[in-house]
Amino acid sequence: METALLFILLLLCNFVSTEDLSASLAAGGKFNVSWSFSETTPDSEIVFTISAHTEGWVGLGFSPNGAMTGADLIVAWIDSEGTSHLMDMHATGNWLPLVDSSQDVSLVSASEVNGVTSVTFKRKINTCDDEDAVIMTSTTRLIYAFGDTDPTNNVLSSLNYHGATNRGVKSVYLLDTASKIPDESLPDDLQYFDLNVTDYHVPATDTTYHCSFHDPPQLDTKHHILSIEPLITKGNEALVHHMVFYACWGVDKEHLRNNNKTEGICATPEMPEFESSCFNVEYAWAIGGSKFYWPAHTGVPIGGNDSSSPDYYMLQMHYDNPQLLDTWVDSSGLRVTYTSNLREKDAGTIQVGTVDGLIVPPKPENFEYISICHTSCTEQWMPDDGVTVFGYLLHAHLLGAKIKLDWYSKDGSQSEVLAEDNSYDFNYQENRLLPVPKKLLPGDSLKLTCTYTDSSRNRFTYGGEPSTDEMCLAILNYYPKQQATTCGSYTGININQTDPIYQRWDFNTSSTVEDNIELLEEVANWSKEDTLVLQRSYYETDHYSFCTKLSFHINFPNVLVPISPKSYPDPPVSQSNSCLQDTPNSGAKSTASLYLVCSVVGLYSLSYKLS
Repeated sequence: METALLFILLLLCNFVSTEDLSASLAAGGKFNVSWSFSETTPDSEIVFTISAHTEGWVGLGFSPNGAMTGADLIVAWIDSEGTSHLMDMHATGNWLPLVDSSQDVSLVSASEVNGVTSVTFKRKINTCDDEDAVIMTSTTRLIYAFGDTDPTNNVLSSLNYHGATNRGVKSVYLLDTASKIPDESLPDDLQYFDLNVTDYHVPATDTTYHCSFHDPPQLDTKHHILSIEPLITKGNEALVHHMVFYACWGVDKEHLRNNNKTEGICATPEMPEFESSCFNVEYAWAIGGSKFYWPAHTGVPIGGNDSSSPDYYMLQMHYDNPQLLDTWVDSSGLRVTYTSNLREKDAGTIQVGTVDGLIVPPKPENFEYISICHTSCTEQWMPDDGVTVFGYLLHAHLLGAKIKLDWYSKDGSQSEVLAEDNSYDFNYQENRLLPVPKKLLPGDSLKLTCTYTDSSRNRFTYGGEPSTDEMCLAILNYYPKQQATTCGSYTGININQTDPIYQRWDFNTSSTVEDNIELLEEVANWSKEDTLVLQRSYYETDHYSFCTKLSFHINFPNVLVPISPKSYPDPPVSQSNSCLQDTPNSGAKSTASLYLVCSVVGLYSLSYKLS
């Protein structure tokens, strides 16, 4: 009973146990940072250690966009007498930062050894100080800098400028509560195979999708894939934007080899006609991602003689070459590690969201596009006892600013945010594990909302594969594996007389979607008011759901059901806020009590583990 109660309280309190997470922020290990935490409540503390190759000052910042303006900064140094200094600061521009009126960081330790300065400090996840950043589960852009000398008279001045090279930015997930390393030791029989291209000369075009077919290892019995890691050709880190690992069925291998069609530009005559047989995404990697481990009780099935074992694999490479260079040669790919020691659950993936029908107006500012995985789809492919989602990858392109995935129960009585990133970075897309896996039942729905912002984009942007087009996708990892690949909804500009677009521009209701898009592009001097009308149209007009359910060799038809985004209001936002005053009507007392319980539970758990 005590164990069950402890487990429930730990879940309520978002309790986690992390080893130090770390990141190298500067080339050659010149500036490194590590951090650890035990809870993710606003009152809990997070501990940082920074180390830099300098005997001067070091600085770490939390920036809203990777720039200095608006950043929360911590600056530290050890003076000539061996005294350690730590300052809580903030930046209002690209000039000397200001000292915070409230110092909300505490020095734990500091040292200066063999030309390396190391500083450990701690702070609360939410300090309740407007001059400090709140540390979130979303992408955090860490900025860093260091100088060669200590501040004169212990006052930071322009004389301590870091210069053009001793600074930088890197995106990380600070509150990644799920470890990337399995809890249990890996089995002894690990084997691997590589899916990669070989000396591929990347075309001088801004976007290239290259596909290559690969034989799976010949395994007489079922095995499980445990991990996948990227193998990026050195120097091509910015070129390789994403890689998708597909499973293929119904592939005539002999025909493939005889016609020399084992690789080429995707969806062109260079590829064989059965390219469309590669419909199931086994794994997706995107720029910035690292090695991914499946949870210890799950694995992706491979091998054996039943119909679930793929005939072939296809690797889709997305190359991003905006400078149109003709000198790129690439041999990147994925390393797939597997074992004969089967795990409890077969894991699968499903893609939620859409590319088709996506339209973003010029100069978008928090413009939202919505795609709904409707109850009519989940009732088709989910088993009666449902599936458990344990991981996700959120994906958009250059305009992407925020992505959020919401869950809704079949009867609509419950909803919650399943995954979100309110500071999305196109150049940092990592497969993540949910802190607490989520059970989905047949008839449940999901709503994916992508928010786009770019004041410099002066044209309409449509859904498409190039990075200069847009996408709105979430790839979910779940178990047990089912015969499903995609679920979402789309809307063109399907005009009727109640549509805000019709009311504003008097479009012809009998026009095709393509005609109406052309009419939109002809609107002179597109304004913010026009954008609001288009946004209302997305909210108020019907979407059409699509659902691709596959039985290996059979493609079930999509289910087209008119649905309205208005039927899916945003889930309630938690009111827990440690910064509220303890007044009779604020609810802060109960919130504070919950944090107290969390702290006690955390201490109890720590003592339990030590004993």
